[in-house]
Amino acid sequence: MKWLKGDLMMADITSPHNPLIKQTRLLLEKRRERDRSGLGVLEGIRLAEEAVAAGISISHCFFCADLLEKSRGALLLNQLSSAGVRAYEVPRGLLQTVADTETPQGIVCVFRLPGARPEELAPGLVVVCDGLQDPGNLGTLARACAALGGTGLVVAGGAVDPFAPKCVRAGMGSLFRLPVVREPDTTEALQVLGDRGFAVVVADARGEALPWEVDWRNPVALVIGNEGAGPSAAALARATAVVRIPMPGPAESLNAGVAGSLLLYEALRQRMAGKH
Repeated sequence: MKWLKGDLMMADITSPHNPLIKQTRLLLEKRRERDRSGLGVLEGIRLAEEAVAAGISISHCFFCADLLEKSRGALLLNQLSSAGVRAYEVPRGLLQTVADTETPQGIVCVFRLPGARPEELAPGLVVVCDGLQDPGNLGTLARACAALGGTGLVVAGGAVDPFAPKCVRAGMGSLFRLPVVREPDTTEALQVLGDRGFAVVVADARGEALPWEVDWRNPVALVIGNEGAGPSAAALARATAVVRIPMPGPAESLNAGVAGSLLLYEALRQRMAGKH
């Protein structure tokens, strides 16, 4: 049933068997459904605000009535309505069935997956996630890449879906602000970047180069490999440098998100120093 509240034209959904509810649950749970439909799911006021600010196309949203009691929530719904987004009020229990967290923050949106190709990435520093499996690591790398001046993110080699709900949440909106390439084949992605003049720098605990010995000022594709197995043979075969982070302390290793962030910071340091 459609109804009008203030200037917002909305509708309500109460049944868990509603086709939109059923589709959204599939998008939450199944990567193949996200790939097939080109749609993803985000939840919470902050992520929805980030998506709107980044110009992400939102198809429709589900919200609870108490969202309108918050000034940010009411403003967000007005922005979505102005952009032509269909808004559906649902009971809180029903909202929980289309959310990835136990206590969703009042709104869940279905959005069109953004995408880019390797040849479209701007020259600069691109992070290549080569077989990464942990959503937290991928989200951390996306945040660091966006914050420290990276120009794109390539997710390759069977890595976790960057637009899986846990990755979107861990990225805190960074996946909406960066060009994101989803490329199944690491070799193909690095071939395209290499042909465009990117150096391929692979992070590996067995690497010979130290971070400050690498020239990060020209276009670089920084490859971060799988958490357990490390970089793939395909990435190592394309490497122009293999870099390790010295660790004089007793820790055996750093997680992929932290290691990549440290290397991104060194790249930023060099680029800023080169401007003076």
